[in-house]
Order: sequence, then C-alpha cells, then structure tokens
Amino acid sequence: MARAALRPPVVVIGVGNPYRRDDGVGPAVIDRLRAAGLPGATLAESDGEGCALILLWERRRLAVLVDAVHAQPAHPGRIHRLVVPWPAPPHPPGTSTHTGGMGDTVSLARELDRLPERMVVFGVEAAETGLGAGLTPEVARAADRVAEEIAAEVRALQPPPQSAAGDPPPGRDRRP
Repeated sequence: MARAALRPPVVVIGVGNPYRRDDGVGPAVIDRLRAAGLPGATLAESDGEGCALILLWERRRLAVLVDAVHAQPAHPGRIHRLVVPWPAPPHPPGTSTHTGGMGDTVSLARELDRLPERMVVFGVEAAETGLGAGLTPEVARAADRVAEEIAAEVRALQPPPQSAAGDPPPGRDRRP
C-alpha cells in the first residue's frame, strides 16, 4: 500500500506491439513523451494483458491509454478520444479475463476496486498491422498529436510551482 502512495498520480500506458507496424502506436506515443520529458507521470508500455493494466492504473488519479484501433470505413491516423464513464457499463457474463477486451478489464478492475479516479483512452485508427517495424506516415503524425495532447493534459494537472521560500509564483495574489 505504501508503494502505491509514492507513485505519480498519473500513468500513461501505450498499448501495442511495435513490431506490428501501426499496432505500435501506443509505445510510439510513450517514446515521444519520454523524449519530451513529462514529470508527474509514469510512462509505461503494455501488450494489453488485463491484469498488467490493472496493476499499472490502480490507485491513480488519471490513467491514459493509447492503442491502435480498426474502424469501418477506415481513416488511418484518425484519433478517437474517450473518457471512460464511471461506473463503466457492465460486460456480458461468461467472458474470459485472460483474452477479453478493454471492457472486460475495466469490469474486472471495478469488481476488485482497482479503477483509477479517471480514465481517458486514445484510439488511433491503424492502416497496417502486419509484421514489421515503423508506423505509417498517417499514424506517425497522429502519434505526434496524441503525445502533445496528453502532455498538455498531464501538465494541466500539475500544481503551480512554488518558490523556495514557499511563496506563490510572481503575479499570484497572496491572499486566500
């Protein structure tokens, strides 16, 4: 329990496989955020296994997930942003926790009382998910935009900086 209290309040999880072309968009976003520096957030990569995701996001103020998605008709590089509502809708009974999708994982986390306070999912429409490294140009551009949006959202959650003496930053009123 003490270990969880020391973790940053935000986790950003890039889901996917970088050796399956656009399926690697989640890890690519994490690479961009690491390069930019994002204090106050844990940056993690995952293959999407449910229990691993729950361990990453439990007891966090905000969990952000980035994953490749398929849609019909396809628009490679299109970004879908979803704020997961709490309580999340129930899932159908009898689904496996080992091979289930994100809905099953969220339902399991709810049952175990391991949900973050808030969850945002970015789905980026993929063009190619066959074997190979590297994102297609459309998905690479989307990864840049998603990384910028996540960085802005995480930075907005950060408390304002305090001076060494504990005074508010210049331009701030000292009155309550």
